[in-house]
Amino acid sequence: MTTTDITELGVYQVFTGGGTGTGFLIAPTILVTNCHVVAPYRQVAVELRDRRRVLGDVRRIHPQRDLAIVELAAPLAGELLTIHPSDDLKPNQPISIIGFPVGLPLSITDGVVSNPRQLLDGQNFVQTDAAINPGNSGGPMLDDARRIVAVTTCKLRAADNVGFGIPGPDVQAFVEGFQAQTAPFGVMCPACDVLLESARRYCDHCGTDLEDLELATYFDPPEPHPLVGFVEDALTAAGVDPVLARHGAANWSFYSGSAPIEIWSCCSEHLCLASGLAKPGKQKLGELFRYLLAAEHAPFAFDLDDNVIRLHHTMHITDVFAHDDRDELAAAVARFVASADRFDNQLATDYGCEPAPRTQLTFWKEQAKS
Repeated sequence: MTTTDITELGVYQVFTGGGTGTGFLIAPTILVTNCHVVAPYRQVAVELRDRRRVLGDVRRIHPQRDLAIVELAAPLAGELLTIHPSDDLKPNQPISIIGFPVGLPLSITDGVVSNPRQLLDGQNFVQTDAAINPGNSGGPMLDDARRIVAVTTCKLRAADNVGFGIPGPDVQAFVEGFQAQTAPFGVMCPACDVLLESARRYCDHCGTDLEDLELATYFDPPEPHPLVGFVEDALTAAGVDPVLARHGAANWSFYSGSAPIEIWSCCSEHLCLASGLAKPGKQKLGELFRYLLAAEHAPFAFDLDDNVIRLHHTMHITDVFAHDDRDELAAAVARFVASADRFDNQLATDYGCEPAPRTQLTFWKEQAKS
């Protein structure tokens, strides 16, 4: 399977406030991934090849089997993959793992089935020697016929070339159960696979004690950290959907027009905002650098990092939590978002700058015409 082939597949990166993972389409608006990729969030962001993101609602999770179904706000055009429902894998059979390892673009790794029915914690897994890294979770394992024979779930940290997937028959049963679901959200009982529609101590169907499952964390997710609450409130006020901007713990990334915006907490003391706007052109360099160094841009500042002009701003976290400063700092976040979109246009039109590596080129070209 070539790189060109995999870019057409309906396999996408999933973003939450806890990290990233992989998911794959089984219908234009239905995506399958791991439970641990999305939980405890009820809404996630799914990123397309052009870096636009689509909102997704988590509809069904199976914590015991580590599966989840996400319903997307808009249909995606990626090639749908077929789940192979038969338990007929053989040792040494070739497989391919598709996903986003360590946040890299869509990638493929090849290997073989080491054990088609490896028993761990009372459940069978497909064991493989194919490379699995953080970010691959929730992605498909494909056979030579491009069928999903398992869903990547984890690797053993203490061993190399030992990874696992949830077998196709288990995935197929999970998907078929969703087709009859009418509840907006549910958690599957680990004992009888009945869908639980609210947090409870015992399963109404089989009587299993569910205390260890901590259902309340799925039905009523915990309040966010105060810093996360501040940033996401500020983004909302700036017209940015914070769910679509989430990029892991205390980390956000999104576009303001063509300008990429990144917000993160680098330590326990600072909140950082940065935008890689443009690359210097070959003319008007003197005028460009005089403009970038002008005091009029305060409290924001420009720097040059790896030949990319960046706009940046740093806040002290103690100021964020100060009652008198909170509204002012939230307004500064909104000004930063608006300024980044304005500055990259100005750098192009007035100083002949070129797009930065992460520039949203579709918006850049449209703005250049106007």
